[in-house]
Amino acid sequence: MVTVAIIGLGNRGRIYAHNFNAQGAKINAVCEKNPGMLKYIREKYDIPEDKAFLDEKDFFAAGKLADALVIATQDRDHYRHAMSGMALGYHLLCEKPVSPFLDQCVELEETARNKGLKMVICHVLRYAPYYDRIKEVIDSGAIGEITNINQTENVGYWHFSHSYVRGNWRREEETGPSILAKCCHDLDLIYYYTGKPCERVYSIGERRVFLPENAPEGATARCMDGCPHRKSCPYEVSKLYYKVTAKTIPWLLGHVKVVTGKGNPKLKDIKEALRTNQYGRCVYKCDNDVMENQVVSCKMGNVNATLTMTAQSKLCFRRTHICGTKGEIFGIDKNGYFTLSVFGERSKKVRVKKKIGHLGGDSGIVRDFIELMETGEITSRLSLMSETIMSHKMAFAAEESRKTGKAVEIK
Repeated sequence: MVTVAIIGLGNRGRIYAHNFNAQGAKINAVCEKNPGMLKYIREKYDIPEDKAFLDEKDFFAAGKLADALVIATQDRDHYRHAMSGMALGYHLLCEKPVSPFLDQCVELEETARNKGLKMVICHVLRYAPYYDRIKEVIDSGAIGEITNINQTENVGYWHFSHSYVRGNWRREEETGPSILAKCCHDLDLIYYYTGKPCERVYSIGERRVFLPENAPEGATARCMDGCPHRKSCPYEVSKLYYKVTAKTIPWLLGHVKVVTGKGNPKLKDIKEALRTNQYGRCVYKCDNDVMENQVVSCKMGNVNATLTMTAQSKLCFRRTHICGTKGEIFGIDKNGYFTLSVFGERSKKVRVKKKIGHLGGDSGIVRDFIELMETGEITSRLSLMSETIMSHKMAFAAEESRKTGKAVEIK
């Protein structure tokens, strides 16, 4: 039986805990600085109290406690935790982005290679049936050689406000740029589909909506401070976190554990958190500085690729258009199918089974990782650190280009 230790029990850490447990692995140890969340997970998965750590120093001082370490902490903690884990001999499953610093990414790749350890990065879209099927069609030669890729990530106004305006990924100096934090999935897919390293990047971006000057007259600093615009504002917290209507988006109900820091929050806990913590702030009066909209143009050998990220969308989904010498693929991932059009033939819908959790990618990456631990087999989907570094280089180059206004060569 494969055993895992998990550090970081926020939304992503809890998802991996669920999937490892559901697929027969054993969670031997956990580390989380929030005592309420630590207790909740420890009891849920029957983890011994002496294998549940509040302090990362104690966690790593206890030695190697499992076959593999799952790193689901904040972006700027990944490097420290990965280096500590590899020093103990852990194989790693690390959340993306690996680090907002290229030199740290390079060092982690070299360390894993020199120690003979597997460091897999959670580019979970590779494992989603939808994107996996697109890859199969490309590899079959049905559309010939790829000439162009247009990928759009519609983040969703509610998701962006939660994570990138009010939440943990709102400031570049604390985490990293949004094009890295949110879209290294998409940059990885471009690399995965073409199989070619990126040579050159040009990017533009902007912030337009979540700015102090856009606050309606009389808006309060917090939604629950009697703001006169509560009924009309789509970002008003009750609509997003606990008082969902037919006109609002329900998915943030699943983030109330993050908002409250409690494993089983009650309504009173949610309301109290929104009265006091960062998630209850007016979206126009936060300290965010990451891009809301950004376009990245990439030269992948003889393939031209474009990624567009936007916060201004109602739903959270990705749109993919891949053009080839013999045909094209067009699809929206939330629909559960894409259209394959081979030139001179009738177009057809290619359907895949709709799943939850990054469209099934969350369970898929855990399945492939367990197989890696059991057999040593590296499936074609596994995104090892040696491959992941390309998506990160593309994101770093995009940010340099955006700030300088010049195209950036990737070496």
